[in-house]
Amino acid sequence: MYVKVSMAGAPYLRKIDLKFYKSYSELLKVLENMFKCTFGEYSEREGYNGSEFVPTYEDKDGDWMLIGDVPWE
Repeated sequence: MYVKVSMAGAPYLRKIDLKFYKSYSELLKVLENMFKCTFGEYSEREGYNGSEFVPTYEDKDGDWMLIGDVPWE
């Protein structure tokens, strides 16, 4: 299952295959290395702390969601 990933201000998009990852934390480490940034720590109550960047995705309805709000499975 390929998805496109990008970062605000980055001049390029990448495609990644989500089947290679077993959890959000594993995916976020790859994205941090890819885009040379950090996302901070995630908590259900406060979202991501410790970073100016917040990992999000667009769901099938066109709504923007925080990565981690929905279980990985």
